[in-house]
Amino acid sequence: MRKVVAVMFMSLDGVAEFPLYEEDPGTPEEPDPMWVPRMETFDTLILGRVAYEKWLQYWPARKDDPEASKFQRDFSAFCDRSEKLVVSKTLKRADWTNSRIVAGDLREEVERLRSKPGRDIVIGGGPRVLQAFLERGLVDELVIAMFPTLLGEGKPFFHVNWKPDSPRDMVPVGAPGRQDFQLVESQALRDGTLYLHYRRAPSRSVKN
Repeated sequence: MRKVVAVMFMSLDGVAEFPLYEEDPGTPEEPDPMWVPRMETFDTLILGRVAYEKWLQYWPARKDDPEASKFQRDFSAFCDRSEKLVVSKTLKRADWTNSRIVAGDLREEVERLRSKPGRDIVIGGGPRVLQAFLERGLVDELVIAMFPTLLGEGKPFFHVNWKPDSPRDMVPVGAPGRQDFQLVESQALRDGTLYLHYRRAPSRSVKN
């Protein structure tokens, strides 16, 4: 069955944004372990309205840009050929090739996609779309680039009902809102960024 995989950025304090760093010209670029090994496993890309509009402005032109890196050209081609689902109730048109708007029930849409032959489905952005899929239990795997930075503010990666004075120190299996994942692989880059790949864990019962 086709899997739904979320591939996104996150800071140490749970902000879903990309922190810019000063580049060291003497350090060779490391291969991207987030998208490069996986692009050929996806044929459907899910984006929220804001992410879709930003990607549309940037990525289509990269495949013909002589100054673009190989990764940028490859990722541009991947975006173009993928079926793109834009989760939005306000967007009126989706002009990017192979794009369509999804404004209805997400669970029904995922079930429809899973019933069709094809490769896996990837959520590329943004965090509100990821949160909506997680709240419905529709994410099979998480691939996260966690940056060694505290940003202090920004778009939250996960939707959390913050209760800083909560008396509860331990959250039991089966508690409302709890979802468990298993670590599949991890990789640390020279700059301290961690690439983390998680798969949804099988349901577990409380031990007596």
